[in-house]
Amino acid sequence: MAKRVFLEVRSGSAYYTLVGLSTQLRDYRLSFLLNKLPGFRFSRYEDLMIPLADTGEQIPFSVYISSDEENFNQFTLLSNRSNDHILLSSLRQTDYLLIIEGPFKKQQMELLLKELRTIPTILLAAEINTTSLKQFEQLLSDLELHRIANTKRQEIAYNT
Repeated sequence: MAKRVFLEVRSGSAYYTLVGLSTQLRDYRLSFLLNKLPGFRFSRYEDLMIPLADTGEQIPFSVYISSDEENFNQFTLLSNRSNDHILLSSLRQTDYLLIIEGPFKKQQMELLLKELRTIPTILLAAEINTTSLKQFEQLLSDLELHRIANTKRQEIAYNT
């Protein structure tokens, strides 16, 4: 008799956790301060270019990535503001998005928020429910394509 295998299927956002950060800091300064916290080694990636719906003009949003291989997590620090534009308009009060990919327990989240709040220039650090965000799935797709394109560019540069 043939064996049946049942797979647990989750939506794309099930393995993502989102933290909103409000601060007056510039992106490079925030990543520098985050790198002082245990477990972070943020490095800058090329800006994520998002086209405006009405004009098609490309707006750059800064991206920093850090990996925690021990806990199977990847952290993406993404600016929510660029000049006069907001990436996720439903999160106007947040300046940066910290997207955590992979399993992240409630205890880890509490510890992370506690550590983030020790940085005096961070005014707000709060977990955001991703199911309430309409644009989050599209943002995850854009980030994944951006990561793939960066990896290909790095491979081409390395091989030449």
